[in-house]
Amino acid sequence: MVVDVFVYFIAITYFLGKERIKLFNYQVSAHEISLVVSYSCGVIANFILTKYAVFSESTVKGSKQFFRFSLIAGLGFFANYSLLRFFVEFWDVLPIISRILSALSLGFASYYIHKLFTFKVED
Repeated sequence: MVVDVFVYFIAITYFLGKERIKLFNYQVSAHEISLVVSYSCGVIANFILTKYAVFSESTVKGSKQFFRFSLIAGLGFFANYSLLRFFVEFWDVLPIISRILSALSLGFASYYIHKLFTFKVED
């Protein structure tokens, strides 16, 4: 989460600001682009840390773990995206605060899903 929020902060503060960016035929907000970049960096860091520090006893093959992790992370992205938009666009919360709130609110669910599915100990 620290990597994710740090990259988000750097992207939105120093590179994108409050600009709307034209991507193909769509107007995309800075907080949405920042989320894609930061979430991608966070997923890689999170997988490495989770695999080796949290669930090192898992007997599932590493490639299978990464596939499962990526699947859950993909679903988590859309949940984070929805929460981020809700906080920024409906509650008018600052984007960096919104990113922290959305990451924290989904972090607990993510831990249990990974424990029971991604890194389970198979008999």
